[in-house]
Amino acid sequence: MQLVLLAGELGEKYGQQHEYYNLQTPADAIKLLCINYPALKNELIQAHQNGVGYRVIQGGAAMGYDELQLPFGSKPLLVVPVITGSGGGPTTQILLGVGLVAASFLLPGAGIFGTSAFGTGLLAAGSTAAIPFAGAVGVAGGVFGTALGTALSAVGASLILSGTASLISPQPQLPNVGANRIKGNGTNVRGAGPSGVTRGASGIESYAFTGPANTVGTGTTLPVIYGRVITGSHLLAANLEISDDSDPLMSSIQSPRINTATVNGERLTRKIESLGGLDSKRGVVTVKTSRSNRRTVNKTFGRIGDNNVNQPLEVGSVIKGDELKYSKSKRKSIDILFEVPRGLYQNVGAVGTTKVDGFITYEIKLTVTIDGRPNALVATTRATIQALTVETQSFTYGHRMEMPKVKDGDDVKLSVEIIDADVYDRAKLKVHAYGYNLLDLNP
Repeated sequence: MQLVLLAGELGEKYGQQHEYYNLQTPADAIKLLCINYPALKNELIQAHQNGVGYRVIQGGAAMGYDELQLPFGSKPLLVVPVITGSGGGPTTQILLGVGLVAASFLLPGAGIFGTSAFGTGLLAAGSTAAIPFAGAVGVAGGVFGTALGTALSAVGASLILSGTASLISPQPQLPNVGANRIKGNGTNVRGAGPSGVTRGASGIESYAFTGPANTVGTGTTLPVIYGRVITGSHLLAANLEISDDSDPLMSSIQSPRINTATVNGERLTRKIESLGGLDSKRGVVTVKTSRSNRRTVNKTFGRIGDNNVNQPLEVGSVIKGDELKYSKSKRKSIDILFEVPRGLYQNVGAVGTTKVDGFITYEIKLTVTIDGRPNALVATTRATIQALTVETQSFTYGHRMEMPKVKDGDDVKLSVEIIDADVYDRAKLKVHAYGYNLLDLNP
């Protein structure tokens, strides 16, 4: 007798204990469970959409996809649901349900290409089929049909298993809407976060910290523990408090100046340069140009109650611009102009303590109307502006985003959303304008 145990919700729905005989591999056990409980098969195939993966354990060791074809062994086989999180982190031995089904039904000796528990497959042993190859027609049957079915099964399973990684990738993709109206690709960039001594430390996005400290980056999996374990911790948030606010030795970690400004961790200059994959420039012109080339926004993120502030400088706040008519002759890119009008810094403690770099991370989206559908996303980027400047040191800068080719006359719309910020209380970020060739104007 061979024992298969289902943990958690699987056990509640389909029974915690299942006894089988003459199982050759763990894959056979998964396949028989799916045959006996068709709803289980459907649940496994769709589980990744709800952020659920599985660990398959025998003899205290978690199995990978390839190990499901090893001999069953004498110990009970345990299938445990696991919360996979938003993806991107190490997923070793956490298997997707669709991968379990693929490994059980499509690997050599099973499934649609070989002999199957559902009956004979497409090219099962003993079947005959006309196989066109190199201009000739032959007959596949018996041993040859089994061999060919096995080979095709391996190829199909490989494609399915290798594709499961994309199901948990965190990288957003532009939607494919109005494909007959859009040609080419728009900007799709996620820049690095803040760097230096400010919140976020190195700032570069990672999904699991592999060093000795018990810290992790945004997006990592939060474990759900079954039973008793010895484990480290995941640091979700930290707050620094200064016990001595006098700070007699240092008013700031470096001299506050405009040339401390960076975009995506790279120095912002007066030349158009790719900074973390996003073309950017400091010292942009904010005077008016032709209305056909530009839309003025002149809206500001900041502390509500300050003059001319439209949105709070906090996570989730959004500023939108008026429609800009798409022009085929100018379609290659759209420039977005910003200003930091009151300095960008943060104190390490209370007001008056050492000044360190402040940063603002925001997401820019460009949308158009496609086939009557508004707000079709055609370009997006996430950027971080960081600097150590004081209230009297204002500066302007801009980004250039590539545009796909769409139909003349379509409305292009801009939105800027605050993703994260760590700045002093009265800091502001102003969205001046967006339009064509604005970064090429000389200050």
